[in-house]
Amino acid sequence: MTSKQFAIATVTLFITIGITQCLGSVKVKASCPTPLFDGDFEEQSSQIVASPWVAEGKTDIDRGMGNSNSGQNNVSMRNVTGWNSISQRIKLQPNTEYELKAYVRTSENVTDGYFGVRDANQNAFVELKFGRLSQYIPLTLRFVTGNESEYNIFTGFWAVGQDSWVQVDNYTLTGGTCKQEQQGVEKGN
Repeated sequence: MTSKQFAIATVTLFITIGITQCLGSVKVKASCPTPLFDGDFEEQSSQIVASPWVAEGKTDIDRGMGNSNSGQNNVSMRNVTGWNSISQRIKLQPNTEYELKAYVRTSENVTDGYFGVRDANQNAFVELKFGRLSQYIPLTLRFVTGNESEYNIFTGFWAVGQDSWVQVDNYTLTGGTCKQEQQGVEKGN
């Protein structure tokens, strides 16, 4: 190797080491699509619940009222009787692990609230029962899908014969290909 080739190789090595060290300290977040849309309800343009969400019972969007866990909007279910809920139909990978999370708070008299996943026919697949939550609390479910690919995520409650309410915000859903990609990025750093 000539001295000129050695000098070029040395400079290239230093540049490569510098770039590797610089990029090695940068945390890269995986950008993979989530099957859940508008989990923070910020895309809701009126008080009426709109696609991709579906409301049952008395369910509205609180827009800029200061009731959200973060951002400007959240879902508010309020009634005296009956079932009141919010849901979204999603496509998931069969036989795959997922984690569903949402922040929920309630009036003092809520005793029969449910957070979870239903199959395409609205039958309970996995759910978590909750009662009174005086402040926003993250509810989390880890589950493995069956052979199907369509599910419905939901949060709802049975009103107790007197004025009661549930507020929901910041749904997230991770798992499947997205989770594998995120773990690969985290292990690489």
